[in-house]
Amino acid sequence: MRCFALIVLPILLLVSCSSTQRQVIASNDDFIILQTGDNDTYGSLAEEFLGGKQYSEILQRYNPEATVASGSYVAVPKRVINRSGVFVDGYQRIPVLCYHQFTEESESKNKMVVTRAEFESQMDYLAANDYQVLALSDLGSFLNGKKELPIRSVVITIDDGYKSYLEVAYPILKKYDFPSTMFVYPDFIGAGLALKWRDVKFLSKAPLVDIQSHSKSHDSLSPLPLGESDKDYLSRLKIEVEGAEKILSRRTKQRISHFAYPYGNSSLEIVDLLEQNDYELAVTVHKGSNPAFSAPFLLHRTMIYGGDSLNTFKRSLNVFSTVTLK
Repeated sequence: MRCFALIVLPILLLVSCSSTQRQVIASNDDFIILQTGDNDTYGSLAEEFLGGKQYSEILQRYNPEATVASGSYVAVPKRVINRSGVFVDGYQRIPVLCYHQFTEESESKNKMVVTRAEFESQMDYLAANDYQVLALSDLGSFLNGKKELPIRSVVITIDDGYKSYLEVAYPILKKYDFPSTMFVYPDFIGAGLALKWRDVKFLSKAPLVDIQSHSKSHDSLSPLPLGESDKDYLSRLKIEVEGAEKILSRRTKQRISHFAYPYGNSSLEIVDLLEQNDYELAVTVHKGSNPAFSAPFLLHRTMIYGGDSLNTFKRSLNVFSTVTLK
């Protein structure tokens, strides 16, 4: 396991203890040292102290030789110790996966459409191999140094707002307790293959779903190829960003703070506009994973296509870059 040297803490050793209740043995600004009780596990400790069972790998990072048998000693971080995700042998990267449509059919000739069998196989692979599917907001907390993430962290996003997400993908994600972010654009909602607004409202109340903005109309947000004035361009951007945000926040009663560029097209002007409107993250469709030093408004995402083999899917899960320091 990748880890770095633990900060040495003074630990008061107990000569004898017959109790099976958890005890705090020592504490400083960085760590609490616990003597575990009968019911403690890495998962339960992570849920209590770090906010969720999915962060149990972080506890193991700081306790590489420890077990959680009753009466053992476990160091629990009280603050973010490794803000950068940099280790002695390399640095952490967070892949963000991008899906669009799904189908119940056994195969699809449209590469933008992933079959139920393909998607379930991919989610099963993540679950079986200890990947931690986290919310996009967790990636934001990692980028700004507020949260450490498990090494095998991954984020799932779905673009546009097709109803096949609700019919095919959502039940599978719910089965595995995997969160996801849906980037929708209001002009599409209610169309033939799209979600209805009642579906968007339903999903916005689901604990595992985060509804965010994919612009208002899905128009490319780069300057028009045939030219447009700076004034017209900025006016168009404001409609796509602020117009979509107004509609989505009213419909979902959620804060809209993440943005997906249609076609992955961005510009300095739209990045400035997003910052002015207090957005936190924006994602492209440029392939790759995201280290802690990524630009938060130009995050990479890897497209997952229908017909991709499981081996192709595995290659999208680049969670660590090894660096030789010798």
